Amino acid sequence: MIPYINSHEYDRFYAALVLPYQADSLAVDLDDYRKLVRYFTQDEKFIATRGALIANPEAGEIFYMTPEERAATIKIALEERPAGMPVFAGAYGVRMEDVIASAVQAKTLGADGIFVLPPTGTAEVSISINGSRNPEIWTDYVRAIAEATELPLIIHPAHPYTQQWGGALPIETVQSVVESIPSVVGWKMIYGVEHAHFHVARYLRSLPRHVAVLNETHFGLHTCLMCDLVDGAVQGYYNYGKEPAIEHALAWQRGDLAAAKRIYTEQIVPVREYLYSDSSRLHIRYKIAAWLRGRCSHPFMRPPMPPPRREEAETMYGLLQQSRLSIISREAFEADLARQEAILKKVRHAVLV
Repeated sequence: MIPYINSHEYDRFYAALVLPYQADSLAVDLDDYRKLVRYFTQDEKFIATRGALIANPEAGEIFYMTPEERAATIKIALEERPAGMPVFAGAYGVRMEDVIASAVQAKTLGADGIFVLPPTGTAEVSISINGSRNPEIWTDYVRAIAEATELPLIIHPAHPYTQQWGGALPIETVQSVVESIPSVVGWKMIYGVEHAHFHVARYLRSLPRHVAVLNETHFGLHTCLMCDLVDGAVQGYYNYGKEPAIEHALAWQRGDLAAAKRIYTEQIVPVREYLYSDSSRLHIRYKIAAWLRGRCSHPFMRPPMPPPRREEAETMYGLLQQSRLSIISREAFEADLARQEAILKKVRHAVLV
C-alpha cells in the first residue's frame, strides 16, 4: 500500500554524489567513495544547513553500474551518514522488473527513499515521450516503484525539451503523478524555462499536502527564495561547490544579502554558467569539476559517456581558480589527463576478451 506522506522532513539540500574510480581504471574506488561521502557527512555546516545525500543519481553514473556496485555505494552512504540525515538512492533498469528490483534492493539495504530516474529504453518512453498527452506513462512507472517499496520518492522529471516546459515534465504529468501517488515527497526542479519553473513550483505549493520544491538550476534562485519557492535542492553542484553553496545559504538565512550576492556572483555563477552552457555535456563537466577539486582521481566516465575535452578541463580549471576554490596542482592535472588512453584501452580490451 502506498503511504500518504505530508511532511517537511525531506526538505533537504541533497548532494547528488558522483562516482570515483580507481586511478588507473574505471573500476569503482570504494575507498574514495567513502572519502567523498565523509566530505559531506563530517561537515558540521553541511549538516546544519539540512544537507542530505543521494547515492547513485545520474551524476553518479547509475546507468552503467552493476547491482553489486550500487549496493556497495548505498551501504557506504548509510554507514557514514549522521543520525537524522536522509539517504535516498537512485533506482534504474530498462525493464520495469529491473527498476523495481533496483528500488527494492535500496529499500532492503536501508535507504530512506528512492530517487526516481526517468524510464528508459524504447523511444515512446524516452526520447519521443509526450508527457502532455501521455501522463499515464510516468504515473504508472512511479506507481509501480511506490507500491513495491512503500518509501518516500523524489522525482527526477527529465523529459525531451519543449519550448513551454524546457527539459522537464509538463504540468499534466506533474499533476497526474503527484495527485495519484501520495508518497512523492519532492520534485527536482530542472525546468530550463523560467515561467515553467514558477508554474510547477506554485502548483506544488497549492497541494493539500506538502511536496518539496527542490531547486536545481541556478537561474532565478533569489526570486524563488523571495517568493518562498525553495524547500531544498538536488544538485551535483555540491560535489565541487559545497563550500560556497553552504556559505550562500548561511548568509541568506541570517539576512546578509550583501554577502549572499557576493558569494553567488563571485563564486557560484562563473562555474555554473559554464556547466549549463551545454546541457549535452553537463554530467561530464560535473565530473571534471569534482576531479579538479580532488574528489576523484580522474575525470573519465564509463563509455558510452564521452571523455572530457581538454578545453573543458582548462576552462573549468580557470573558473574554479577564479572562484577561489582549492584545486589540484597543474602537475596532477596533466598527469591525470595523460592516463585517458590507457584507461579507455583497458575498457575496450575487457570487452573484447
